[in-house]
Amino acid sequence: MTDRIKQFLEDSQAFVGQQAEDVPQGADLADWLTIRRFCAALGDPNPLYKDPASGVGTKYHSMIAPPTFVAAIRTPTSAAAYQTKDYGVTRITRRASMDLVDVIRVGDRLTSSLEVTGVSGGQSVGEKQTADVDSCALYRNSYGGYIGTSTGTTALVPFRTGEEMICDREIYVYSDDEIENIRQGIEGEPPPRGRLLRYWDDAEEGEELPKLVKGPLSLSDMMAWTVAEQKTMPLGSPVYNNLKRMPGRVRTNPSTNWPYWDAEQEYEDILSCRDAGFVAPFSRGMQVVCLAGQVVTSWMGDDAFLRSLDIELPNHFLYGDTMWLRGTVSDKYKERIGKETYFAVEVRISGVNQLGETVAVGKAVAYLPSPGHTVSLPIPHADYAPLGR
Repeated sequence: MTDRIKQFLEDSQAFVGQQAEDVPQGADLADWLTIRRFCAALGDPNPLYKDPASGVGTKYHSMIAPPTFVAAIRTPTSAAAYQTKDYGVTRITRRASMDLVDVIRVGDRLTSSLEVTGVSGGQSVGEKQTADVDSCALYRNSYGGYIGTSTGTTALVPFRTGEEMICDREIYVYSDDEIENIRQGIEGEPPPRGRLLRYWDDAEEGEELPKLVKGPLSLSDMMAWTVAEQKTMPLGSPVYNNLKRMPGRVRTNPSTNWPYWDAEQEYEDILSCRDAGFVAPFSRGMQVVCLAGQVVTSWMGDDAFLRSLDIELPNHFLYGDTMWLRGTVSDKYKERIGKETYFAVEVRISGVNQLGETVAVGKAVAYLPSPGHTVSLPIPHADYAPLGR
């Protein structure tokens, strides 16, 4: 284990069990524009998430946000001691999951808390020893109603300019045949199921969900996600003042030599991404997680409910990449919670890029209606206290 990672792990132990201050609250209001921007970042055309008039005619009597919108409230991506000093590491999301009990309606005011739950040695990246930081976010609405939780693992990978790159793959250039394949995939996507009921009784193990094509990933896609996350990101001279309090995020801009460049801006910058260990700009991991969730929400219909989502990110989604998202029904069962019976379908999810590399893999559980049985919300749950208490 490198001295940098060892020092990071030692310093980060003090953060375990504490509120994570390095990831700010994003959206505190589920207003129409914020939800639409989130949908735009995912390329999600479902009217239930975009059109107030469409939502009024549903059982929610309101437009609602996509289930993965909790990522716009606060992402479970704490990196513990990362920004307190320059450890010479790059922050990468390795995994994230969501466990949900209710929908978010347009107009809901939102609160969240985020706790660092663990720090440990992580998987090696090549010959690089890494560290993992686990964190858990809790979400409530303005009525004190519990919405759900999300958990995540952030990997800290050693890298300084001049060292072996974390990912040395160049921006991909497509052949005519590959372009045609992508074009056909996009044109073959069915619209979201919407108000057409999908009953649990009709779902079958082994059933293939419609494929979704995401990409080729553009700079606009990546920037749209930074807007979707709703995190405050100072620009101009306030960046300088902020960075004085966060030495771990201070970088030198390779184009201008300005020594107060925020590491958070390296993801989307085609020149400074090299100072993070990437030849090409790389997407933020939570964007991929939420894209993976869409393969289920588009299939399940508006009367269903995404109960959980758990996605690992074994490879990177780079500028110019295309990802094919697939889902397969792997199990169906009835689940008794409190006095309610829910009809559950488990879906295995995978996202593969143009090189055949797995970018995302995991599973989701959706509750579907059954004849005579709607999906009753909120899901019965314990009375969660704020994290840290």
